[in-house]
Amino acid sequence: MRLIIATNRAPYNIKKPKDDILLEKSPGGLVAALDPVMKKNQGIWVCGGEKLLEDYGLTLPYPVKQVKLTPKETKYYYEGFCNTQIWPLFHYFTSRYKMDIKDWGFYKQVNQKFANQIMEIIEPEDRIWVHDYQLMMVPKLLREKGATQKIGFFLHIPFPNLEIYRIFPKRYEILESLLNCDLIAFHTESYKRHFLECVDHFMGHDVERVDNKIIYKGRTISVEALPISIDYKEIEKIAASEPTELKLAELKKMYAGQLVGLGVDRLDYTKGVNEKLEGLEYFLDNNPEYIKRLSYIQIAVPTRSNVHDYMKIKRQTDEMVGRINGKFSKDGWSPIQYLYSNLKFEDLVGYYRLADFIIVSALRDGLNLVAKEYVAARIHNGGQLILSEFTGAAEEMPYRALINPFDVTSISEAIAKVLKTDETIRYKSMSETRAYVKENDIYKWLDKFLEHLG
Repeated sequence: MRLIIATNRAPYNIKKPKDDILLEKSPGGLVAALDPVMKKNQGIWVCGGEKLLEDYGLTLPYPVKQVKLTPKETKYYYEGFCNTQIWPLFHYFTSRYKMDIKDWGFYKQVNQKFANQIMEIIEPEDRIWVHDYQLMMVPKLLREKGATQKIGFFLHIPFPNLEIYRIFPKRYEILESLLNCDLIAFHTESYKRHFLECVDHFMGHDVERVDNKIIYKGRTISVEALPISIDYKEIEKIAASEPTELKLAELKKMYAGQLVGLGVDRLDYTKGVNEKLEGLEYFLDNNPEYIKRLSYIQIAVPTRSNVHDYMKIKRQTDEMVGRINGKFSKDGWSPIQYLYSNLKFEDLVGYYRLADFIIVSALRDGLNLVAKEYVAARIHNGGQLILSEFTGAAEEMPYRALINPFDVTSISEAIAKVLKTDETIRYKSMSETRAYVKENDIYKWLDKFLEHLG
């Protein structure tokens, strides 16, 4: 059985340092999670892109078939429908929702391209696994072209509650397409419940429901909560490797004598980076004894940097970092070290190993794999996870300090708590959290999904 995976983003990008051409793994949780799955299973990855990897003649770790998108399609399908309609609504940012009637036509057009590409390569025993909000019309379009294979769909972002989803003008079309799958899966029980409530509300007269199964046009669709995970053993291996040890030694020298906090986020308005920095400022205002003792490293990964809203977020973050550092800097010490960069993963793991705590402050997040990566990298235990209650990970993971990222006092109190937690308790809780993440790794997620898909 081959696995055909369909995602908007290509798993690898072309990087051209000087006269060389290199492959670089694409950033983001989806690729980080699925790349090891594809290396192990040797399926085919169908993805989008304006530039095609095959044109460079490089050897990929598994077959990749790309759907070529035009600049106009990228503008209206991706920047438009996906990122100014679905993304803000599904993350509960209704004030950022912008409707453009041209977007929907391009969204369907690109989804049709994906369906056409899949139909060109599909074999009778294949399983099709469609991923995320960019491709929600693909299941219906595949059925219309005669696909009889099992189709699974996984949503990597939250599925909103009924009151939010009803704002969405294409609410019926999206539900009706997803019901052409055999399995629809989400990260958490709450997202699953929201989806079922929306199906009942908008399609109740067309469907029959028995618990978590929906019967629609003669097909029985399973709806499951299957939280995604990471390649735990691979991250643990990287954390213990010589390059990471060298990076860690370099960082320890830079931050000698300091308590170190860490944030690793795409610079997206859903991630709560500025809210987190305000919480750090409130903490230092109310705990001045940590001035010159606590260094906070914020790694901000560039994302959608050509979209106006994201350029504005970067400018606001730059200004906030400058203001807070200007307020507290003393004798060569500054509270925030701000890195706006895509780091090599080995270097990132070095930061994970260095940090006494990490703050995941997302205002809304499907799951958040940074939390799990940090835990996996803590090979000597220790370290603490401060986690927004509005992430899927907060619903799943044990032993974490929860915060409300909209409340600066909540962030400040969590920082104070983890800094004052007894070392024995820190090591015990991290050890138990690591055992959980190790047991529930990316391969267990894959096995569960395929078992439910059948």
